[in-house]
Amino acid sequence: MVVTVNFEKEEYPETELSVAEIIRRRKYTFPHIITKLNGRLVERERRETTPVSHGDELEIFHLISGG
Repeated sequence: MVVTVNFEKEEYPETELSVAEIIRRRKYTFPHIITKLNGRLVERERRETTPVSHGDELEIFHLISGG
């Protein structure tokens, strides 16, 4: 499948992955992450069960704070 992740096309051999699995494959370990799938917010507790399919657009943002 081909999905757009952070405005770049990515190809995966599977036909469907969860939002959480894509985050793991990208090795994101940031403590504060916001995810949107096709423009809709995906809450942290729903990332494991929210499927990403061919043609979807996933945005993954990590929040940074500082002084």
